[in-house]
Amino acid sequence: MRHFAFLFLLAGAIAGQAQSLNNINFSYLYNLQAEVEVQIHPVKLGDSIVIFYSVKSANASITSCTIQWEKKDSYSQRQGGVIIPLDSITLVNGKAEGKFSFPKPQKPWVLVAKVKNRGSAKQWVYVKQIESHYPVNGYLEKEGEKQWLPYRSAASRYVVHGSGSGKLIHFSYYKDFFPTPSPPFAEKEFKMDRFLFPDSTFSAAHGQEIGPFSLEGLYLAQEDTLSSDGFSFLVKKDPYPKYNKLGDLKGPLLFVTTREENDQIGAAGEDKAKFDKVILDITNDKERARNFMRNYFRRVEFANQFFTSYKEGWKTDRGMIFIVFGTPDEVMVNGQQEIWAYKNPRQQFAFTKAGSVYHPDHYVLIREKQYTEDWYLTVDLWRKSRF
Repeated sequence: MRHFAFLFLLAGAIAGQAQSLNNINFSYLYNLQAEVEVQIHPVKLGDSIVIFYSVKSANASITSCTIQWEKKDSYSQRQGGVIIPLDSITLVNGKAEGKFSFPKPQKPWVLVAKVKNRGSAKQWVYVKQIESHYPVNGYLEKEGEKQWLPYRSAASRYVVHGSGSGKLIHFSYYKDFFPTPSPPFAEKEFKMDRFLFPDSTFSAAHGQEIGPFSLEGLYLAQEDTLSSDGFSFLVKKDPYPKYNKLGDLKGPLLFVTTREENDQIGAAGEDKAKFDKVILDITNDKERARNFMRNYFRRVEFANQFFTSYKEGWKTDRGMIFIVFGTPDEVMVNGQQEIWAYKNPRQQFAFTKAGSVYHPDHYVLIREKQYTEDWYLTVDLWRKSRF
């Protein structure tokens, strides 16, 4: 592992690009057809922050990329960023992974990764705020590979990695499935307690295997259960992030159905004929019903993939807005907020970071009455299968 001390890096080249991070459109982060997917995961190990990163592409023509790592003091900084030596990587089977580390910072700063396709010269920017108190101090591996997604398969086995202290790692299990989000115009929204009481616990040593899991739900791993450090993951049965049982569809359909219709869907259970009748009564046409279900649950799947935190992605505020309104036309990031802007309807949503040890990068929507009309108009389009 390479370990960078930024006092040394100050002698490096200075970034020439004058654009600040909060003026970049990050909408490609949630683009279903994105050419490149980049994950940046800081993990606090001892007195260091280790950056695990992954570059993936489903585009077979993208075989070689460069990554320019840069340190910025803030999202608004235009010039003067410190450049970390370039990484030149080759994608094997469409992916590449790596890691490097540096001392825990005394004050927050922003890590910037500029990923460039060497073939087309296209470039994408990815960012991560680095803080000394970032709570993640461990992770799971499967078959020698670090697991990047915030959810785990109940049927799989994983190797536990702690902070390097050698202490036993204690796992707390929470079966609370957490409520669905209220509409964006609601006056109040569910607030998660900073400390939950576990339903059960178990322990494992560094390097030990855990799983398969008999229970779906939230798991929190900590070396000290009285601290705010640890790492969490949501355990779900396959084929999550997809759903293939009728009983799983009731929840996500809550956004576009009336209470009575949603109760009927729940009462239908796994009876397909009864379920289909409810959907057909909503759309009034078999072809529209098929289009509605196909398009809606495609968005549900991607919401689960993008936004799963301590609960399923569709239950998060960003997941809800993504499902109903789609991929935003513009995404602006400033560290503690994400601003999503849409052209149709002409609307903007602001999400504020409300992370905790259960998920440090969880965001909540700032709710406003002004969203009411656009919400119901868009829901009506869904019910008429206009998407």
